[in-house]
Amino acid sequence: MTSSGDRGSVGPPAAGDVDGTPADGNAGTPDPIDLALLTALAADGRASWAALGEASGCSASTAQRRVGRLNVLGFVRIIAATDVLAAGFGVSAMVRMRCGASRTADLVARLQSRPEVRFLATLTGTADCVAELVVERIADIGPLLADIAPGGDVETEALPVLRTFTAPFTVFPGKSLPMPLSATANAPAPDLGADDGVLPTEVAATPLERAMVGALVRDGRTPLNDLARHLDRTETATRRALEQLIASGRVRVGPLVAPALLGLGTELMVWISVAPDLLGAAARQLAQHPAVHYAAATLGRYNLIGQAFLRDFAAVYTFATDVLGALPGVREVDVTVQLTTRKRMWRRIEDGRFVDADDAQAPVLT
Repeated sequence: MTSSGDRGSVGPPAAGDVDGTPADGNAGTPDPIDLALLTALAADGRASWAALGEASGCSASTAQRRVGRLNVLGFVRIIAATDVLAAGFGVSAMVRMRCGASRTADLVARLQSRPEVRFLATLTGTADCVAELVVERIADIGPLLADIAPGGDVETEALPVLRTFTAPFTVFPGKSLPMPLSATANAPAPDLGADDGVLPTEVAATPLERAMVGALVRDGRTPLNDLARHLDRTETATRRALEQLIASGRVRVGPLVAPALLGLGTELMVWISVAPDLLGAAARQLAQHPAVHYAAATLGRYNLIGQAFLRDFAAVYTFATDVLGALPGVREVDVTVQLTTRKRMWRRIEDGRFVDADDAQAPVLT
């Protein structure tokens, strides 16, 4: 059995101490070992460094140093992610907001530190920004929007998420590498050819599970002894609860990767209106495209939304015509470009890289 230290958090590497790779701006270009480590982490974000190194063709110390370098450079964070509705942690809604270009910066600043905001980006097109809100009940969305945007100076359109058709770390950064059997290995992703998205478990999250996920959102590789101390539980009870969450698929631990690290320079949010009887088919087809990071069925004017990462802006035309244009039952499509992404999975982003913010608050699901 590996020690908790071998499975520990990502630590900062010493300058220049990554197999001869200098710790400078050019060190952000991933090589095949970096990419292999990311895909191994996507399969088991809490695997030992020895297991990750073996799967990636390097030593345990090299695996830890390389992932540590990517962490220090702001390209990667190892986190826990959950489908809040399916896993029983609450509900989420994608909210399109329009306030005019002159007021967008102030609106984003208000949103960025809110614990209810899991995702935040400014847009070009029919909305100025989009925020994903996570709340305990659907009825909480209205009061929250009134608090965020008092005075009616912001037009909002909330699209509650009914079902997701993608699972974290299964599409991006890439197909997972085979890993040794482990109690912390992520559950298989939904079979989009047969399943109708991520089905709800109809289980309400316990206070212990909420506190655990809140801690792992900050650091998915928090050592078991530190996690148990934070939760005021024994290591045995903590291990059992964590392994049950991961084995059930309610929580996945893996690498949150900045798209720029993989050479993906354009991020899109797409908003689609689909005939209800073809919604499932359209969602499955959209989710299976390799550029699509997120796809979900929603309530509202647009009942299918997606996020896609493309190589460059020139690729938008082909994606819109060949991918979106081929979806069944489409009535209307609105493609918006993410100008700046400010938050992903509760992690703050500046200039395309993850940063640790002093004013960051615990996710509201805790």
